[in-house]
Amino acid sequence: MPAVPRLRELQQQFADALRGRGEAVARYIDGAGLEPAARVRIYRNAVAATQTAALRDSYATVYALVGEEFFEVLADRYREQYPSTCGNLQKFGGAMAEFIAVMPEVRHLSYLADVARLDWLRQSAALAADARPADVTASAAAAVVPPESLRIRLHPSLHLLQSAHAVLSIFRWCQAPTGPAPRPDGDAEYVLLWRQDGDVTMTRVEAATYRCIESLGAGRDVASAWATATAVDPQFDLEPCLRDLLTRGLIVEFLNEDGST
Repeated sequence: MPAVPRLRELQQQFADALRGRGEAVARYIDGAGLEPAARVRIYRNAVAATQTAALRDSYATVYALVGEEFFEVLADRYREQYPSTCGNLQKFGGAMAEFIAVMPEVRHLSYLADVARLDWLRQSAALAADARPADVTASAAAAVVPPESLRIRLHPSLHLLQSAHAVLSIFRWCQAPTGPAPRPDGDAEYVLLWRQDGDVTMTRVEAATYRCIESLGAGRDVASAWATATAVDPQFDLEPCLRDLLTRGLIVEFLNEDGST
């Protein structure tokens, strides 16, 4: 067996072998009854299977739409372009939507990248930090703060997705594919996602409500969020929007210019 190189070089060669970029590291491996190159391939296949399974779990709706055979191709190409840089695979699929958006074979499926975004946001909502919802006392105190001085901190698990496609309808149909499939090029959908009682909940909202919540989440004051929403729909009513957020436990703190209320 040749002299072993420095640790960093050996690690790099092993990483290259796991990604299918040569098997130079095999010369430093004791096969223990098996050809060293064959032992490297066992590791490579195990890593590929584990990472593909992680992507399949993260992108269950994409998997349901494209099928097992094509998803394997998609996963192989994704792993090559976006290799995992961490032993924790929870963030491994974070670039999948961008990858799908430029993948030639699915370019005609214009909705698929947004479906991937929805899948990823579901995982993000499930893994987000927890926070205690604002209580009745805080809500009452906030009610007397001028809207232009009031800001709202939303729950960390709350995420938003705007799509030109019927992404939530597609997701729900994939969960229970009965009746005709929704038209993916149908009306735009504005989706809220959050974690509630350990599960991810999703709902569609109107465009004005979406813009209001988006503005609040960006740290803008309530008056500005209301103005943003009414630019979309002059009839937008702020009160039910805030009431729904409170009822769902999605407001965790009210802030005014002097600090927390």
